[in-house]
Amino acid sequence: MSSFRVIGVLAAALLSACGTDSSRAVDAALNADLAVVTADAAATDVELMRGPGGGPFGLGLLARAGHFECDRENRGGLDVTRTCTYKDAAGTTQAAYDSLTTASVIVHAEISGALTRDRWSGTVSRTRDLTVTGLAGRETQMTWNGTGSATTTRVRVTEGTTRTYEMSATGTITNLVIPVPRTATSWPTSGTVTKKVVATRNGSTFERNVSITFNGTQFAVVTVNGETFEFDLSQRGRPRRR
Repeated sequence: MSSFRVIGVLAAALLSACGTDSSRAVDAALNADLAVVTADAAATDVELMRGPGGGPFGLGLLARAGHFECDRENRGGLDVTRTCTYKDAAGTTQAAYDSLTTASVIVHAEISGALTRDRWSGTVSRTRDLTVTGLAGRETQMTWNGTGSATTTRVRVTEGTTRTYEMSATGTITNLVIPVPRTATSWPTSGTVTKKVVATRNGSTFERNVSITFNGTQFAVVTVNGETFEFDLSQRGRPRRR
């Protein structure tokens, strides 16, 4: 093989290696960014489901004994609209919530507006259709199931670097259990949120499968296409790779 061919082969190999490294770097940044965005949305969902508030970035929605909140709220630039259907143990629709006889509630929630997080800003539009069961009598826990969809624009600025995303997501909430009564530490003891996310950045489109698992602490486990992170639901900060 001539020296020119050897040089050409080496150059091609180096370019291929550089391309692979660059692709890996993009994937790593994308996975970490999607872990933040999807877990932040899940933390908001937990608060909608009468779990703890999200620290300095939470909605601050109340959960009072003897009352089930379905009022319209505006918190921190986000408009929260909720409608509720109350049912007793036989599945009969009730005119109002009763702390002893209401067995389940069907909740339709819409959240829209602008938000700001640590290193993040953007706009969101989310829809959730949720059903909570286990409410009849003096319950000690409630179980949530449902579906949701969202579109969002997110901008991340850090160390002179700006990353802008257009995202859409569909997801399912499965058997998410929240202790009763609500306290500052009554995080979901179990359950999962799964999402399919489509993100566009710099003209390129990426798809990711995301799962968020709860374990009774403020630290949820977020998995993005097989890569695992730990996310602090109380602070909505950056995730830590596991």
